[in-house]
Amino acid sequence: MSQLSRTMLLPMLIVFGLACSLISAPVSQVQNLASTAEAFATSIPSTAEAIATSIPSSIPNIPNIPDVSGYLNPTGAPVSDWNGVPIMPQATSGEEFTKSTYSYKTPLMPQADVESFYDTKLKALGWTSEFSASTGAQGGILVFSKEGKVLTITVAKVDQDTVVMLIWE
Repeated sequence: MSQLSRTMLLPMLIVFGLACSLISAPVSQVQNLASTAEAFATSIPSTAEAIATSIPSSIPNIPNIPDVSGYLNPTGAPVSDWNGVPIMPQATSGEEFTKSTYSYKTPLMPQADVESFYDTKLKALGWTSEFSASTGAQGGILVFSKEGKVLTITVAKVDQDTVVMLIWE
């Protein structure tokens, strides 16, 4: 074999060897990745089972949480004012649930009407508006303060009524 043939053969063998390693390395990486994925996939059922068995089958009875469901359905005749806070004249029913909570119903009305009523009436009585947030047609929250007291007014659409909940703190 001539010197030129040997010289040409050596680089071709090197290139061939590199090409083979470039092909075999990704194949090896894919095989490693497949093994990792398989190991992960086989551990999922036992992990899911462990999580499922750690979730309690029932919610424990938590003491001291008041039943507030009645707040959205007050019964009884509404008052004209509660603890010095005016009640809208459109009120159709009302109920005091605690010394610091009163709610009443009116026919369905926009949050803006309730907000306007309380802005006007409470500001005239010396209250300061601290916060107002509306959720659109569903209702909103108003917060007023006076002499260290805080009055939170929650407005909610319930069926075809507006429920106004007053919380005095």
